[in-house]
Amino acid sequence: MAPIAWSLIETIEEIQGERFHLEALPSFEAASAEAYRRLGAWGDAAARDDLSPMFGVIWGAARVLARRLALEVRRGEQLLELGCGLALPSLVAARRGARVTATDQHPDTGALLSRNLSKNGLSDRVRYLTLDWRLPNPLLPAVSFDRVIASDVLYSRELPALVASMFARFLRPGGVGWLADPGRAWLPEVVEAGRVRGLQVTIDVDRDDLGGEAFVVVFTRGAPAGPA
Repeated sequence: MAPIAWSLIETIEEIQGERFHLEALPSFEAASAEAYRRLGAWGDAAARDDLSPMFGVIWGAARVLARRLALEVRRGEQLLELGCGLALPSLVAARRGARVTATDQHPDTGALLSRNLSKNGLSDRVRYLTLDWRLPNPLLPAVSFDRVIASDVLYSRELPALVASMFARFLRPGGVGWLADPGRAWLPEVVEAGRVRGLQVTIDVDRDDLGGEAFVVVFTRGAPAGPA
């Protein structure tokens, strides 16, 4: 089957006074209808989620996460974004000097991200890798990131355990993870799943520059104990 030729618009996101130029889908609903028409009945639920055009939309939780990063990310830290989509948080972190790896599994994410990185002068600051949360990627070593982030990724029953597993897999000792979420039904499950996997988990509420809010689940992995 030929790839879908998505209709895109040019948009500008402003985070803490900095502008980011992005190509994005104009409407998730219209893009979903086009994908459904092209792909038939979407197949099973996993195929539906994997090929959904949600990758091409700026979601409110991503804006909240982007603002939080603009205020707190540290130059030189190793940062991993899970389910990045348009990767606005990754772009913000890269401009602030973080060493960023953005990941997703949608087949069209990489090409669109490449164009958006070029538009913002960040092509050499963000590495993109395909990552299916059900399968390891040998190019992504475990416990190797200072910060792991994701936004609005809890959209089906199986995902809380998978998402928590990714934070547990990639956070290094002393690292911190942020999961921004608009309040989906699976939010309590990801908190418990993180604790079961040995992470310390808290939850707070943060906002974007326009006053929109999202929950932020904070995962931490304690640093190794020093000498007695």
